[in-house]
Amino acid sequence: MNNSDAGSSIEQFIKMPVYVGLLIKTTAQLLSHPMELVRVNMQANVIHHSRLSINHMFRLMARHGLPGFYYGIVAACLRCTVHTMSTYTLFYNLRDNKYVLMLQPYNTSMVLGLTGFWGGVLATPFAKLAVIRQADLTRGSYERRNYRNFWRGLKCMYAKGGFTYLFTGWKINSLSSTAVAVLYTPISDQVHTMISSFNRLDEPWLSDLITMALTGSIITVIMTPVDALATLTLNESSHYGRTSYPYLYQKIIRKHGYKGFFFGWKPALMALIPHTVLATFVYRFLLDRYIT
Repeated sequence: MNNSDAGSSIEQFIKMPVYVGLLIKTTAQLLSHPMELVRVNMQANVIHHSRLSINHMFRLMARHGLPGFYYGIVAACLRCTVHTMSTYTLFYNLRDNKYVLMLQPYNTSMVLGLTGFWGGVLATPFAKLAVIRQADLTRGSYERRNYRNFWRGLKCMYAKGGFTYLFTGWKINSLSSTAVAVLYTPISDQVHTMISSFNRLDEPWLSDLITMALTGSIITVIMTPVDALATLTLNESSHYGRTSYPYLYQKIIRKHGYKGFFFGWKPALMALIPHTVLATFVYRFLLDRYIT
């Protein structure tokens, strides 16, 4: 999962032209990438290094200047684009499907789950490319994988093991994407109900800001163990050794205990800030424009 997935609901996104929503998500991706880079490296290296701190990662990125803070940004934006476009397209085609509307009682939870699953599966090769590229920041010069050019990287992965290798990790990646898509609306509704009890929050934008911030934070913390295992699986799949889920699960436990599954939760929460701010103010402005 990427924080752009937990930053807003596809039901919000569908109300405006796809290029507008994609532009917003890409902008948020650019703003949050340094913290996302920290999260990915902390989770991808959980079985190889002692615990990496945020300060250590920032010092490491600063050695490369500004490009160091945007290591792997092209692959990350590509993953965001593929995931966004695939989920948008499927949701747009399913939400008014006559067979789906026949389901009683009708709600969009199943549709959201299907779109999240579909987006997670299709985005797996690009998510793997993004994770490998970003995780190379903590590798030596001669240990880095030749995935700087994303097209060459995809061809290299395909040559290594065909489509089976390209989609290694699709189960955990699609599970993460599906869970986020399904969880967002019910958690957001509960948070909004709780926020509504505070009479001091008279401003709609303030209520929306708090609701989105709390919703994204709750989902991020809940999904951190899944994301940690997904990130580790995608990164380790470049090796020829064992990368099964039980094997990686046991290695995390042996090295760090259950705390290892929550590595990277702090930078993940910090990376939510751009998504929350843009979702609150830009979405509100654009929705008013396109709905009214």
